[in-house]
Amino acid sequence: MQNNHIDILIKMGLSLNEAKVYLALLRKKISQVGEIATLSGVPQKMIYYVLQKLMSKGMCSLVPGKVKKYKPTEPGIGIGNFIKKAQNQIDSSKNMLDQLEKQYEIGQNETSSMECIEIIQNTTNVAQRVLSLERLSTEEVLSFNKPPYAMMDRNIEELHGLKRGTRYRSIYQIEEAKTLISMSVMEMYQQSGEEVRIAKSLPMKMMIFDSRILMFAHEECLAQSENFTAVIIQRSSIINALKELFELYWSQSMTVEKFREEYKDSISPEKHIMSK
Repeated sequence: MQNNHIDILIKMGLSLNEAKVYLALLRKKISQVGEIATLSGVPQKMIYYVLQKLMSKGMCSLVPGKVKKYKPTEPGIGIGNFIKKAQNQIDSSKNMLDQLEKQYEIGQNETSSMECIEIIQNTTNVAQRVLSLERLSTEEVLSFNKPPYAMMDRNIEELHGLKRGTRYRSIYQIEEAKTLISMSVMEMYQQSGEEVRIAKSLPMKMMIFDSRILMFAHEECLAQSENFTAVIIQRSSIINALKELFELYWSQSMTVEKFREEYKDSISPEKHIMSK
């Protein structure tokens, strides 16, 4: 337990010796230097320096007298000051994050005559960018949903988006939908508000955000997670063309209910995880 306290005090900004001396001080109401050295295990020749540092941090005080004695500041004040400072730093960081998110959103919404193309690599980076784009989407998110998947966990941003009124429409492939786990994932999103269709096959892996941002997977770079490559295009006529392609597939795809009815004998219990 004592070692845990020392580790925490060090993370709060104390040195190892300062942590040891402060904990030693807490064991008595008032202590002489020799007692502090014995209880803390810190060499007596270093004690005065350490005590001076603790006094400057408001964690102990000197008791006047012929023999120097020291009194610990009660933890609620001594350690509480560190906690208050840390909380202020957290609050400041959150405020900065809110401001930067707003600045980022304004930048994303700025119009430009130039097309914007980005290339993102690595599964983790792609997944984080998808979440970011979903967070900024307010109207509709369209998806050709086929493997491999950048996210293995439930897409919390989609669930938040559905709650705030963003429309989600996703088309999955029959082969992936034939497993019970995949079916349960699709039905979970459907129950949350996602509109779901199932197609025999899909020509590509893509998402369209609010009819203005397209993300699609580079098919030749999907074999390994570190090679997972996605392309993002903004403000391009290709987005409208691919949205029309999505609508064509949507009109020709079947509902989950119809799929369950037609393929009930083909659904396998194989453990296959499907996300986004």
